Amino acid sequence: MNLPILPNLNHIGLTVHSIEETLDFYRQLTDVEIYEESTHIGGDGVGKIIAVDKPDYHSCMARIGNRNFELIEHHSSKGRHLYAHHNDVCGIHLAFMVADIDEVFRRVKALGLEPTTAEPYTAHELGGYKAFFFRDLNGVQIEIGQVN
Repeated sequence: MNLPILPNLNHIGLTVHSIEETLDFYRQLTDVEIYEESTHIGGDGVGKIIAVDKPDYHSCMARIGNRNFELIEHHSSKGRHLYAHHNDVCGIHLAFMVADIDEVFRRVKALGLEPTTAEPYTAHELGGYKAFFFRDLNGVQIEIGQVN
């Protein structure tokens, strides 16, 4: 039997402006659990692995529900800030499914965040899936969806 080369996804990595500010942002929206504290990473060996000269960054491991992600904050090795859209190759988004999208929409707006639509949009071509997007403080797209 041919086993897959990559049997399990361990985590998703997000490079952010500030780990602490990003955690504060997400704590307004959801329960975030840090399961591996922030640690400084650097050195030529790491630099070779990630293809960054003289890496200088902190990384921590977090989870929301049963989804793991790594937050990465570069210091002197900071790169460009990319602002990807849904149709950009390598664009990413985090998706959250909710039971009452209208209530979540009101709460997101109350936080001063700008949704992509004036109200949650119902995509009839997706069987009545209702959704909206907004961005976090790093520009990462967040999808809020409700299956009807």
